[in-house]
Amino acid sequence: MAGRHPGHFFVIQSIMEVSLVKIILGRCLSMRDLKIHLDKEVIQNYIDLLIDDPQMFLDEFKLLHSNEQYQIIEEMEAQHQKALFGLLPPEDFAKLFKWFSYTGQSRLFSRMSDEYGRVMLEHLPSDDVQRFFSKMDEARRNRLLEGLSEQKRSHIEELLAYEKHSAGSIMQKEFMTATQEESAKEVVERLRHVPRNEGLHSIYIVEDEKLKGLVSLRELAMAEDHQTMETLSEKVIITVNADEDQEAVAHIMQDYDVVTIPVIDSANRLLGIITVDDIIDIIEFEATEDMSELAASRGTVDLEVSPYQTAKKRAPWIVLLMFLGLLTANVIGAFEETLEAVVLLSLFIPLIMDAAGNTGTQSLAVMVRLISTGGYRDHGLFRILRRELATGVLVGLASGVTIVLLITVLYQEVWLAFVVGMSLLITLSISTIIGTILPVIISKLKIDPAVASGPFITTLNDVIGLTIYFSIATTLLQI
Repeated sequence: MAGRHPGHFFVIQSIMEVSLVKIILGRCLSMRDLKIHLDKEVIQNYIDLLIDDPQMFLDEFKLLHSNEQYQIIEEMEAQHQKALFGLLPPEDFAKLFKWFSYTGQSRLFSRMSDEYGRVMLEHLPSDDVQRFFSKMDEARRNRLLEGLSEQKRSHIEELLAYEKHSAGSIMQKEFMTATQEESAKEVVERLRHVPRNEGLHSIYIVEDEKLKGLVSLRELAMAEDHQTMETLSEKVIITVNADEDQEAVAHIMQDYDVVTIPVIDSANRLLGIITVDDIIDIIEFEATEDMSELAASRGTVDLEVSPYQTAKKRAPWIVLLMFLGLLTANVIGAFEETLEAVVLLSLFIPLIMDAAGNTGTQSLAVMVRLISTGGYRDHGLFRILRRELATGVLVGLASGVTIVLLITVLYQEVWLAFVVGMSLLITLSISTIIGTILPVIISKLKIDPAVASGPFITTLNDVIGLTIYFSIATTLLQI
């Protein structure tokens, strides 16, 4: 093919293999919650081979995927890990380090020699180094920073300066730029000498540090030698500001279906890039955080958190809910005369409370999810409210009819069956409305709806459900 550099496809294909395959196959699963595990016996065989024949172990070990290598190292005792450091160059171990939890990383790093650890950090992507450094004490972090090269240290200090969970704190500084005047041949020639990394999907076109466009590796592979980056570049670029929240970044990348996204400042200067493998981890983190917040147990899902810290975080919510539970007791006390007249009413108090709480929590979970994904803005509150109310009425009808038949057969009390059945219908309908509206109101107050809604929705629905239940019963008794 005339005019096309014969090495284009080889260079770019090899880089894309390293980056895309690593993302698609290596990190689509959570790095902390692997779904595929090596057999314990297989892992032990590798450890035995390390002891008996280190060179053969190294040859076989290098044939494994980094995921499987991680699993083997995780099961090794300290002396075996130290032996591995003597066989595996720090540049290669840097590819494995990101798989470990912070506790695992800290333990491994303490077993490395100072020089081995320093070289490994130099070859570790900047976002992974930032994640490791951000969880350690300042004195240790400063000591490790002093051992890094000036450029690496500058990159890490920049990332650490951004607010936690912002785009700037999770971006990586390893990316390739080109000028508008450079030809495809010149860029490909430079590409040969760029260290391979998972974020190398595009060449970013900059002038005076300002982002002007990007050229995908695919476009570069198909380009003629003489074509300039300006003629090849895409001018419409999806970017995020460095102060953008990481969850918002995840939604943007999902909406625009991109595998990397440039991070810029207010002057449109290119600061770094965020890759899809990090976004997968962020999506999992945010989902886990929302689930724990709904259960009033934020920050206690991680099994590495001590029992004391777990209890410290959960206790305030439990004590608060205990006081809120007194409202339920007051409702029951207010209808004491009704209960004394018909003792059977007390049998169905748990049923009313559970049904109200469960239905409200279901609507709450749906609404919190819609708010976090942007679906609430797309569909509008009234459409969602109509659907949830209709759902509550239908579920209430089904539950009411069922309980009426059961009470009539088991207790031969038709009026009691009517009271419980009607209470369920009204309570479940109202619970869905509360579960839908409450997170919207809390969100308008600039409070995370998952944090504030979860602990209160069940108690509120309990109070309303019991009030409806005893009100209907009291009215019928007076009749």
